Amino acid sequence: MAGATGGYAPHPYIGGRTPVLRTLAAWRTQWPGTPRVLVLTGNPGSGRSHLLTGFLMLCDPEYRKRLPLDDLDPSTVPPELAAPAGPGAAGMTAAQVVWLLADHFGLEADDVSDVFTELAALAGPVTVVVPDVDRAGPVRTTGEPARLTREVLKPLAAVETVRLLTEIPRQLAEEFVASLPAGTVQVIDLDAPQWADPQGLVLQAEALLSPQLGAPELPFTTSPRARRSLAEAIGRRAGTNPLTVELAVQSILTSADPVAPHDETLLPSSIGQALDLHARRLGADPQTLRQLLAPLALAEGDGLPVDIWARLVNALAGKDTSGVIAGSSALTGPFVQSLQPDGDGRTRTLLQLLHPAIADEIRAGLPNVRAAQTQIAMALLEAVPEQDWSKADPYVRDHIAGHTLEAGLLPQLLTDPGLFVHADPVPLRAAIEAVPTEELGAPARTYLRTAPLLTRTQAPAALRAALLETAFAEDGLPEYAEAAHRLSLDLP
Repeated sequence: MAGATGGYAPHPYIGGRTPVLRTLAAWRTQWPGTPRVLVLTGNPGSGRSHLLTGFLMLCDPEYRKRLPLDDLDPSTVPPELAAPAGPGAAGMTAAQVVWLLADHFGLEADDVSDVFTELAALAGPVTVVVPDVDRAGPVRTTGEPARLTREVLKPLAAVETVRLLTEIPRQLAEEFVASLPAGTVQVIDLDAPQWADPQGLVLQAEALLSPQLGAPELPFTTSPRARRSLAEAIGRRAGTNPLTVELAVQSILTSADPVAPHDETLLPSSIGQALDLHARRLGADPQTLRQLLAPLALAEGDGLPVDIWARLVNALAGKDTSGVIAGSSALTGPFVQSLQPDGDGRTRTLLQLLHPAIADEIRAGLPNVRAAQTQIAMALLEAVPEQDWSKADPYVRDHIAGHTLEAGLLPQLLTDPGLFVHADPVPLRAAIEAVPTEELGAPARTYLRTAPLLTRTQAPAALRAALLETAFAEDGLPEYAEAAHRLSLDLP
C-alpha cells in the first residue's frame, strides 16, 4: 500500500498496524517482560486473520526474502528464526489441529492428551501460532471454535515452554484469558483505541481506489486529491473495521458512477449498512440482495456450486427468481467471490461470501434460520438424481447433513445406507456427533461407531460400504447390511 508511517514504509500486505506489529515482533523475539501468550481479538471484520497472515510472512524464512525488510520499521520485524508451527484451524476439528502439531514437532504420541505432555518435554521453548479459530470445524454449527479453545488452546497455554499466538472471537477470548494466570497472556483487541489504526484504514481505502492496483479509471480514482479525500471519508465512516472499508470501496467501484459520493451518510459505518447502501446505490431493494446472499450465508464447506446456489435462492424465495439471479452480478459482486477447487475431476465454480462477517450479518437478519435450513434441506434432497447418492452433486452429498442438523432434521436423514457410504465421512461424522445419542436411530449409532475408521483410513466408497456392511451385520441390522450390497459397488 502507498504511503509511509514515521519515515518507514508500511507492511506491504497489512498497510499499517505498526503498534500491533511491534508487540508481535517483541513476542517472537522473546523480549524480556513479554508474555508467553498473545491473543488477537476484535469485532467481525476487524482484520484479525489478515493481520496474522501478514505477521507470519515476516516469520517465514522463505517469504521474508520477498519483503522489503530494509524499508520497514525495524521494531516491527522479528529476527530470522525457523518458522513457527502454524496449524490452521479453518475447517479442522480440535483433534485434527492437535495431530497437525504432533506432525510438525515429530511427536510419537498415541493419544491427544499425550501430545501436550510430549510438547512439554521438548528442549527449549516452542512457538505455536493458531489462526482462524472462528472458522474451525467441518460443520459450521457444531461449536468447534469453542471446543478448540477449551481442548487445544487452553492446554497449549498451560505448557510453560509453549509460546502461543492465536486469534479468537471476543467472547471466546474472554473465557480463554480468564483460565490463565495473571501475566501469562496479553490481549490485543483490534477495536480498542490503543490498537485501532484509523490511518491504516485511509491507506487501505486509498490503495483500493488506485487505478495502479486495479481500480477503474474514474475522475475520483485518477485524481490523487479526490482519491485521498474519498479515502479519508470512507475511513472516518468505517470506524475500526477494514472489512467495511473494503465493501464501501467495492460498492462505489461496482456502481461505475463517475461521481464519488459527497454525502458521508452514503458511506457505510457497518457491514449491514454496506449491504443496504449498495443495494440502494444500484436501485435495488436491500432485501433482494440479502435474499440472494442468504444461501451463501447458510452454506457449508468452501461454498455453493452456482447451480445449487440458484436452486436454493428459489427455495428460500418460494418462487422462480431466475430473472433476478441472471442480472444480479453487480448487486452481489462486492460481497461474493468465486473459486474453482481442484480435486474432484470437475470444472465447476463455487460461490462463497467474501468474509464470514457478511454471513453473520445475513443470518442475523433472517426471520427464522431453522425454517430457512429446512427449505434448503428439502431442496437439496430434491436435487439428488433418482435418490441415488452416488449421482448427487458433491456439495449435496457431503454437506446436506450440516443443513439438516441446523434444521433439526438430521436424525430423520440418517436411515439411508447410500448416504453413509457416499458422503464425506469427516463432515458427516461431525454433524452426527452434534446430535444427542438418544435421538439417533440404530443405523446412525452404527455409523458413528465405524466413523473413526472411515475418517482415519480415508477409505474410498467401496471400502466404506464393505466396512459399514460388516458393522451393520455385527449390530444386528441385516436389512442395512443387505442394502450396502445393492449400491452397485464391488464390495471386497
